[in-house]
Amino acid sequence: MLVLSRKPDESIFFPGLGITISILRTDQRTARVGIDAPPQVRILRKELLDGTDEETFDVASFEQTWGGSSKNLHELRNQLNTLNLGLQFYRQQMDAGLVDEANVTFLRVVNQLDKIEHDVSKHAEAEAVREAQACEEPLRPIQVLLVEDDADQRELLAGVLAMRGCEVATACDGNDALNYLGSHPWPDFVLLDMRMPNGDGASTVRALRKINASPHLRIVATSGTSPQDLGISQGSDGVDHWFPKPLNTDGLIRYMQQPTETNLSTSS
Repeated sequence: MLVLSRKPDESIFFPGLGITISILRTDQRTARVGIDAPPQVRILRKELLDGTDEETFDVASFEQTWGGSSKNLHELRNQLNTLNLGLQFYRQQMDAGLVDEANVTFLRVVNQLDKIEHDVSKHAEAEAVREAQACEEPLRPIQVLLVEDDADQRELLAGVLAMRGCEVATACDGNDALNYLGSHPWPDFVLLDMRMPNGDGASTVRALRKINASPHLRIVATSGTSPQDLGISQGSDGVDHWFPKPLNTDGLIRYMQQPTETNLSTSS
């Protein structure tokens, strides 16, 4: 709760609204109060108006500053009306010498301003979140076909990749992988063990390159054997990258998160 003691030259600032209330002078009967507000917030002395030429509520300015929802504007109008009535009541009480009663009214005015600022700030934060979400394009998870004949390695590596946000399908050997790709959309990556009993890595690579069903597919070898020993080239006719075992999964993830790979090499 905000508790105030009114002293000259003290101010109350509401940063979310851009409104400052300054206490300029006080005595037993009157208080001189200064109110500074943005241009779209009009401040009028009610007693100087006859009600015939009073300007209407500036809807366009409030829509631009605090949102155009009719529900929001209706609520804001009511809150500002409460504030206006409180200021009038406060001035009349001070003019009548009812200082203690005016102090209570002044606190109500400040609390009303605090409530308006809280609501406006909350609305602005929600708008900022909505704008940020609208600008963000949803990220498609990396799609991987993991080809590994060792069941333990296959299951564990699939788990690691899934935990890092990948969508993982698995195959137990090269033949199983080719059968899978014949009836499923092609992934972004084929992670391929090189030594397997049914459809080894080298023959699977050649088959994949011959089919060439997805020009964006990247074939990544994961093997304890060096590419020289197996006669596997790196490039458009062979594998795009070679990761030796034991596998550096962080390096593998970093590689797969790159949009393209221009320098093809062996990673450790």
